[in-house]
Amino acid sequence: MLVERSRLLVAVCIIVCCMAARSQAWEERVPLLQVSQGQKPNDTAMDNRTKLSLEESAALGGKALKVEYAVGDAFGNKGIGERNWKPFVAVEFSVLNPSREDVKLTFVVKHRRTTNYQTRVDRPVVLKPGKNNLRLGIDELANVNGSAPDLSAVQHWYLSNESGKPITLYFGDFWLTGGEPTGGAQTSPSREAAAALGGLLRSGGAYRIQGTIGDLKVDLTISPLENDRASVPAADSGRVPPTAGAAVSRGPATPRSDPDRLARIRANRMPPIDRPIMFDTPEADAMLAALEIFPPDNPFNQLIEDWPLHPDSRSIVASIGIEKPLRYNPDMGFILVPANQPPVDVKLMAYPDESDPGPYPVPENTPIEGWPVAYERGAVGKSVPSLEQIQRRDATAGDRHAIVVDPVGGKLYEFFVMGKTADGWAADQASIFDLRSNRLRPQGWTSADAAGLPIFPAVVRYDELRRGMVEHAMRVTVRRSRRAYVHPATHYASSLEDSNLPRMGERLRLRADFDLAGFSPPVLAILKGLKKYGMFVADNGIEWAISVTPDHRIPDLHEELRKIKGADFEVVVAPSQAR
Repeated sequence: MLVERSRLLVAVCIIVCCMAARSQAWEERVPLLQVSQGQKPNDTAMDNRTKLSLEESAALGGKALKVEYAVGDAFGNKGIGERNWKPFVAVEFSVLNPSREDVKLTFVVKHRRTTNYQTRVDRPVVLKPGKNNLRLGIDELANVNGSAPDLSAVQHWYLSNESGKPITLYFGDFWLTGGEPTGGAQTSPSREAAAALGGLLRSGGAYRIQGTIGDLKVDLTISPLENDRASVPAADSGRVPPTAGAAVSRGPATPRSDPDRLARIRANRMPPIDRPIMFDTPEADAMLAALEIFPPDNPFNQLIEDWPLHPDSRSIVASIGIEKPLRYNPDMGFILVPANQPPVDVKLMAYPDESDPGPYPVPENTPIEGWPVAYERGAVGKSVPSLEQIQRRDATAGDRHAIVVDPVGGKLYEFFVMGKTADGWAADQASIFDLRSNRLRPQGWTSADAAGLPIFPAVVRYDELRRGMVEHAMRVTVRRSRRAYVHPATHYASSLEDSNLPRMGERLRLRADFDLAGFSPPVLAILKGLKKYGMFVADNGIEWAISVTPDHRIPDLHEELRKIKGADFEVVVAPSQAR
């Protein structure tokens, strides 16, 4: 009997150990959205038309997220929380549908390899009246085109309203969970260890072992203790840990934008466009006045006046140059095209794997970086080359950016080292951005800019200088950057590891105490914008150089801007990154 009891003890120990391993490997719970702790999602698709609030719900056992869906809208989280879903088995959440009919939603997942609609996950969800407990198997999630999603790098998840009408739903917590795989292909280690005992049954949170060991009959129930280990979210690549002794001020938890700016844009009517319109024309000014460039909560549109300082702000600014002057490049022109602009092929030479596929609506008169003003000012007694001459891909060296904007369709097309060859248009890289979405480039991918950011939303234009303030983040270059990037950038362009160097996507602003008196209206418009919206480190180049359209109507700003020095700037971080 003693021997058999010893054998039983050994068997039970094996089972308990296996159960512990199983608990860690398969029964992990990591939050995606903890509504019960007061968390709300950070993203809605349609300019906050969907209303989100927290209410108590007896059916859901506590605090719930009340979602008053607008037609066709969505809510979810972008760029935060656990990114690697591969180790988990399911996404689980509970929803209360208070209506008397079924409600249709779509669970959407965008990941590192998502480049278009076909390469994202769209999982239909039907909610019955009353409480619904949803469990979406990770191994059941597939891209629209049937390919496997890269769930090791999830960037954005959301639930969209597919019901064709406004609906109200209540959501509980969202979790990534373990448990046995839905396909049943794997066997619990504890079941294998208990095979000699005749069986292992699971009931609720307890395991019941029934069988015999020798002449000893066994009927044993094992109840695992609740795991009280706090879940730790995965590290955010954009997080900036404070250095020892560094004071990090706190800012608002959610991004802010200027409602007056949005109201002004929406009060303007988009003029009709039936042909390509060059950037340096009154027609272009009228279209830009009515063009909403990205949603209000996009990083380019966020107000950063009260954002906390980066703990290493002084060191980073010093690495760029505290005595170096602010400068500008009259470089980034663009052309506006109608929605029916004929698409053409562009041969991709250097980065086809990190480009969005064409064809693209590129007109014959697409301007190349710097044309015309930069070429006119650099001519110094020489004849100024025509646009046709500049368009030849072998005509000049450099980055040769080209930008095409479809203001009606809300699409942006940007090209790196663009030009014409004997076989047609060619470029090293091509990026497409949806101006109505906050979608980023896949993590690790470049764009026409080194940081993986769009260029057009950051360029200083004549229409906004005339209006009195640049109302978006600007684009700035630095001579030396770090081998790192921070949201919303997706790409680095350096091999240097010095932590004092700025990352791609680093956000800088003009200090609040900088005296704006005495500057001309165009320069004042830039400086006000640098205080309110700041600028992103977007590429390697001359220090402290911002991008301005090469527009004849913009006066030479060189001497005035040189009065502002690097020491007048500071590095800031988004409040969510400083927490």
